[in-house]
Amino acid sequence: MKTAYTSLNSLWATLYIEELVRNDVTCFFLSPGSRSSPLTAAAALNQNCETYVHYDERGAAFAAVNYARASRKPAALICTSGTAAANYYPAVIEASMSHLPLIILTADRPPELRHTGANQTINQVQLYGDYVRWFVDMPCPDSSLPPESLLTTIDQAVHRACRPPAGPVHLNCMFREPLAPVGDEQDFSEYLVPIRQWMTSTTPYTQYHQSVQVPELPSLETAADIIKKTEQGVIIVGRLRSRQEKEAVEKLCKVLTWTLMADSTSGLRTASTSHCRVPYYPSILHYELSEGQCSPV
Repeated sequence: MKTAYTSLNSLWATLYIEELVRNDVTCFFLSPGSRSSPLTAAAALNQNCETYVHYDERGAAFAAVNYARASRKPAALICTSGTAAANYYPAVIEASMSHLPLIILTADRPPELRHTGANQTINQVQLYGDYVRWFVDMPCPDSSLPPESLLTTIDQAVHRACRPPAGPVHLNCMFREPLAPVGDEQDFSEYLVPIRQWMTSTTPYTQYHQSVQVPELPSLETAADIIKKTEQGVIIVGRLRSRQEKEAVEKLCKVLTWTLMADSTSGLRTASTSHCRVPYYPSILHYELSEGQCSPV
């Protein structure tokens, strides 16, 4: 990682993006604007970032949600200040209720430009309310603030987005002008001394161990005892979050030869693992058999 940048804005944005990448957040959905120029440029210049530009913030946000749903990894969203951030709100709620990890980086004006009545300026502090797992109002880039504090904040953000219950995290990033990475480069070697070891590595500054949910042995024994006493049962499957979960259900179906009722979110509705599969059971449950005819319940 180099030590020369056109401004402290560019350096801080580079640290944000690089630490996200080291935490395996590599997919970025960008809705460019003036105030978010440092973040957008940093993502574009990082060779390990997969960037998608979408000028409609609402569309970009739902694309990020769908990426998280498919990959079970957090995507990052970057937008400029003002009402652009408000367009993320529907997708933020979707991610929160569906327990999908999401990292939201909204650019914002510095404190001295807040509440000034400028065009499209809104209060972005706690913008998404209780629908985010964590919120931080990031300070404006300042050489008096240690660089390691930026890295630990990013690490904590990813951890909170991914730990159960997973969900969106909002980092509101203030920037003063100049915003664009233009002009002569400055040497920030002295400022970066505290993270010199990090700069020569490829791992996050702080690493967290994700918890693993394992059912208690008595619960497993009780479930096994019920299954043994049941001659013919039904397996109803809702949303499955990983390939391992799907394989476990498929194996159980083969062993028990029970009727499989799979919801569309399970990924097993068209599976051929069960000898008796009912792919559209929700429609059937809306009706009852009455004198040989189906009538609404």
